[in-house]
Amino acid sequence: MKIWSEETEDIYRLPEIGQEEIHRIEVEIKKDLPERYKELVLQQNGGYLNVNSVLIEKGNPECIGIDHIYGAGSPGILDSPSIVKEWGLAENLLIFSGEGNYWFALDYSANTPSVIYIEQESNKLVKVANSFDSFLKNLSTTAFTDDELEMEWSQEEADKIFSGIDYALIEEVLLSFQYAENLDMKWYLTKALELSTHPNSMVREVVVSILRNNAEEVLAEADLTNQELLLKALRNLLEDPNHDIKNEAEDIKESNNINS
Repeated sequence: MKIWSEETEDIYRLPEIGQEEIHRIEVEIKKDLPERYKELVLQQNGGYLNVNSVLIEKGNPECIGIDHIYGAGSPGILDSPSIVKEWGLAENLLIFSGEGNYWFALDYSANTPSVIYIEQESNKLVKVANSFDSFLKNLSTTAFTDDELEMEWSQEEADKIFSGIDYALIEEVLLSFQYAENLDMKWYLTKALELSTHPNSMVREVVVSILRNNAEEVLAEADLTNQELLLKALRNLLEDPNHDIKNEAEDIKESNNINS
């Protein structure tokens, strides 16, 4: 997925940065930045995104609006300590997006920082993703509001979309079903298996993200058919020619103690 927008007047984009400057910033903030964040800012040092929302991994079916990520510098993540102090936030947080009194932050209370969303006035705090890498995979351009995730497609409509060539729409529909009420998990995992060998790598990236978000629950259930569908899709992704997708599949296998 292309992350950065081609916005010409981009107030969040900072001058180009190199590895040495990134390391200096890590020393200054006393935190190791996620590798994927560092890769992004080496490509472009912050700016507007080519998406408008992120799906929450766990909990209520909800997407939250987001249109930018801070660059490595100031104004950018180097301003996080002053934001944390001004608003009385936890010192283990690193703000990487937001303005006013709402932010997205990396929570360093664990070895691998998770991504959380904070609304100060309403005291809302939501865990968005287990890692920055998972957060990026759940970014999407949707027609959903920030307050609810509306289902726009039936399974029959989705089947037609999945067999088509509109890759961006395939991604969007796959993600939209993930938190649908009364989801037919057997159908959903069948689609994930079929799309796990899709010729477009962005579609396969969405599939591996779906497997990550559902593996623990599916493997704990008694439905052996669903388990087998998930494992078959995972085996395909473990052989994926895309290095990042293959590594993500390996991580799912290890974190869920999958032997096959």
